[in-house]
Amino acid sequence: MSELLIIILNYRTPRLTIECLRSLSDKLGEVPGTRVVVVENGSADGSGREIADAIGDNGWAAWADLLLLPVNRGFAGGNNAALDLLRSDDRFKAAPWVLLLNSDTIVHPRVLRYCYDLMRHDLRIGVMSCMLRNADGSPQNVTRDFPTPLKQAVCAFGLPWTHPQRFAWADVYDVPPKLLTTKRDVDWLGGAFMFVRRKALDDIGGRMDESFFFYGEDIEFCHRFRRHGWRVHYDPAVSITHIGGSSSDPTRVPDKLKNVYTWRARYLVQKKCYGRPAAWLVRACDVVALGLRKVKMLATGKRDSERYRNVSDALSILVRPLRT
Repeated sequence: MSELLIIILNYRTPRLTIECLRSLSDKLGEVPGTRVVVVENGSADGSGREIADAIGDNGWAAWADLLLLPVNRGFAGGNNAALDLLRSDDRFKAAPWVLLLNSDTIVHPRVLRYCYDLMRHDLRIGVMSCMLRNADGSPQNVTRDFPTPLKQAVCAFGLPWTHPQRFAWADVYDVPPKLLTTKRDVDWLGGAFMFVRRKALDDIGGRMDESFFFYGEDIEFCHRFRRHGWRVHYDPAVSITHIGGSSSDPTRVPDKLKNVYTWRARYLVQKKCYGRPAAWLVRACDVVALGLRKVKMLATGKRDSERYRNVSDALSILVRPLRT
């Protein structure tokens, strides 16, 4: 029986996935009964064979399984394919802990044990993250406030940055550096490392929301934990390395499609967490704010600037249905 199920989602990052597995290979004893499932998310690039060969060649088959999906189901759908094993596979049915782990991560010593011990003793934490570091060792911002409709509307017009004395409260993107080294409960955590209590996961439905394909699913996921009374926790006492953006770089996801995913997720978060009117309000504010910026740049002779092109591209996306 598995005590901890680690889920790694691969989409066209086989070498990173293999290095992630390598970083785990000597740390599984930190939590007895740890197993890993690598979900190959329909990459169609030979990833499955490369990862399977690495598992066999390195003797990892005793603790690592490969789940091949025929199509790319996105971040939520790919993780759900493994989360469903908690109900369908006897090896995982009794597992009390789950770790959602990005393929572009390197797990450092003590991380698994620390999170395991903390959550066993603090019974109200539903999901937690450790510190995530860039390749140069600097900390990443993986915790943010919920993007409530009011805060998003204020941010659309740039007020937290143009008038910080009055509107800094609405900034849902920037976190003071001190907070990156402060243990605390937060609104939501980035999805690169999520150590999840199985009981809490079952309380919120047992799966991620597949309405999200890419981006935003981690916000909605944490919102459900909070709504059901579970704490979302950040503890920087231990850390992993997170390269970041590997599955969404231009060689894997074209920039235009990535922009559509980003805007679509922005409004889907509003709809799922705060209701359909919130989504329409935020989208209307975005269109007005972008329109005002475009007019201002035209009036000041900045039509040939990259910023003008970016604003125009965003407007062209938002005035059409956000289909992917």
